[in-house]
Amino acid sequence: MKARLRRMVVLLLPLFGLLSGCWDRIELNDLLLVTALALDIEEGQVVTTVQYLLPRSQSTASSSGGSSSSGSKQSSVRMSKGSNVADALSKLQRKLPRKLFWGQCKVFILGEELARSGIREEVDFLIRHPQPRERSYLFVSKGKAADILEVFPPLERTSADVLRELSDMRIGYHVTLQELNMMLKGESRAAALPFIRLLPPPKAAESTQTIAYIQGSAIIRKDRMIGKLSDKVSQGMLWILNEVKDFTVTFPIGESKKRVSISPIKASTRLIPTIRGDQWQMTIRVKAKGNMVENDTNWSPMNEQLLRQMDQAFEQEIKRYIELAASDVQQRLKTDVLGFGTAFYRKYPKHWEWVKNRWDEQFQHVKVVVEVDAQIKRTGNVSNPGGLPEEEIKRR
Repeated sequence: MKARLRRMVVLLLPLFGLLSGCWDRIELNDLLLVTALALDIEEGQVVTTVQYLLPRSQSTASSSGGSSSSGSKQSSVRMSKGSNVADALSKLQRKLPRKLFWGQCKVFILGEELARSGIREEVDFLIRHPQPRERSYLFVSKGKAADILEVFPPLERTSADVLRELSDMRIGYHVTLQELNMMLKGESRAAALPFIRLLPPPKAAESTQTIAYIQGSAIIRKDRMIGKLSDKVSQGMLWILNEVKDFTVTFPIGESKKRVSISPIKASTRLIPTIRGDQWQMTIRVKAKGNMVENDTNWSPMNEQLLRQMDQAFEQEIKRYIELAASDVQQRLKTDVLGFGTAFYRKYPKHWEWVKNRWDEQFQHVKVVVEVDAQIKRTGNVSNPGGLPEEEIKRR
């Protein structure tokens, strides 16, 4: 009996240890919730700026339904310098009474000067650190990245929330930390990041009452920013990369140059590489279907012939975006951020071995052929152009 009792005690001892509590736990009141990290370079040192939620503002926001007002700031920023990101953040932690918590940080911003000098060390830190999420969004800012975090938007809690919402809505190009790492290790070793700048505040508002918005893309070769793409060229790049989600195409019709606007509801892009002798060719095949959201012309889309002409104009406009992007990236930037290298590598691995060490040069000579099949599926709530007398409507 005693032997059996001793065996039970031995078996139960580990359980008592588990019930003793989490000895290494950290209370929520001891954490500082970081919402965004901005990285800049100054006099050869890395400048880290963190944006974090103010604890008193969190309780205020929850009691008021999460609304934000200019009178009560819900976030603050703090910065520090160091020889690298880890060193700067270590020095920053000494200035804060709470431990930095990165689980809620979904936005990383790289300053333009830092991006041009090289981002390999910064990307290595963000990927290697166990707390930052790999699905966090990355941006390159006009000027200093810290300036983006020092504004207080009127609608969202923080400027980080604004950038996260824009990325979730697919406003412009969006890239996560994981995607950037994969692109820089890919066949082309090139990437594009959304380029952001501050929107000028309204006249009646304070200088800090504004938001950052996405305007074009920053092009990264290996680990350095080498140039930018305009908004229009970036939209063409999105078509090529099969990333078009919510985009309105507006194009002229007929001699009057009146315009029709189509909002794509479904779009898909295929890259079809071919090699014939010394000629490398990339066929970009696009299929798009959209709804007519505005018709400034006097053309009636009820006529099949006129509707087909609208479809053709729709196709030509998409083709123009794509050709503009391909030309700009191939001839001006000479950097493959379009995924051509990966497509050739997968289909022609032996040919790729011949050119992989000089792909930037070969990329410039790839012939691009664009094939677009676009259709207007719905014409809206009215059949004929709104606001026009019947006698002015063109039906054939």
